[in-house]
Amino acid sequence: MNKKAYVIQLLTSTQARLLITHDEYIAALLAYFPIGNQSVTTSSDEPKTYKECIAKEIQPITSSSSIPITIDFTSNEIEPGTLAYHRIKGLITADSWWYFSSKQLEQDLILAEENPNITCHFLHISSGGGEAWYLDRLSETMRSLSKPIYSFVEKVCGSAAYYIGCHGSVMKTLTQNDIIGCIGSMIGFWDIDPYFEAMGFRKIEEYARISDLKNKKYNDLKGGKPQQYIDEELEPLAEQFREEVRISRRQLASLDLDHPALRGETFDATHAIEVGLIDGIITFNEALAEAYELGEKWHKARNQQRNRVLSLI
Repeated sequence: MNKKAYVIQLLTSTQARLLITHDEYIAALLAYFPIGNQSVTTSSDEPKTYKECIAKEIQPITSSSSIPITIDFTSNEIEPGTLAYHRIKGLITADSWWYFSSKQLEQDLILAEENPNITCHFLHISSGGGEAWYLDRLSETMRSLSKPIYSFVEKVCGSAAYYIGCHGSVMKTLTQNDIIGCIGSMIGFWDIDPYFEAMGFRKIEEYARISDLKNKKYNDLKGGKPQQYIDEELEPLAEQFREEVRISRRQLASLDLDHPALRGETFDATHAIEVGLIDGIITFNEALAEAYELGEKWHKARNQQRNRVLSLI
């Protein structure tokens, strides 16, 4: 499935559950659906994969920073104490090559975890969220990591992006105007039937008598009767999300369940600190330095533990 088809399916499917901010959803929508007489720009060039884009983006970072940082998680040539750089930018998907992929992040985390020269995972987040599927498995993997995770937010960390970022033992943001939160679930899709009907297509859909519940939940949702879908799909997902962030951040565990932070509200960075969504406001270079120090402390503690074990043998 190509880049355009993946996003169109995500935005028009009744079965694609989303953890996404309104702005991120609209940005994805406008990329592929024209407004009025406007046309969507296209290019005959093969689009770059997400990993190719990030490889280009990290070049000025590595050239200007004194902190060792890499996206080559299997390299044996990187120096000890290197940070694994994981970029979480734009629309979150489960397994697209052209957008951030939660499955790819999981693979990258595992590879970086196995590299002895990497001491800390650095998450650089600028995303309003996206596809919810697979985030529970990704969270299991992130909780199992022994190396520390440092989450740094630039501009926005909403919904699915916060689901990922909250696993950082430290979570800080770049400016006081960055947007944090949106802990909750939603479904958003566009009914494209009228579009095809306007072109002369006529949809025919029938069901066997013993298949009376097939697609009923989704057809009811489209028909203005969403309660079953909300109860059976969105509510469990929202509860899963809420519990995940409360497990990952002790500050959120102390909040009442009806606190706005746990009901989908978003906050600027200053207020996000007050409610416990993040830990502070810091520059990018300062964040790299803190992550490096975090990795050094982990490495030292691991060596001390190993030496204690060896002394008992």
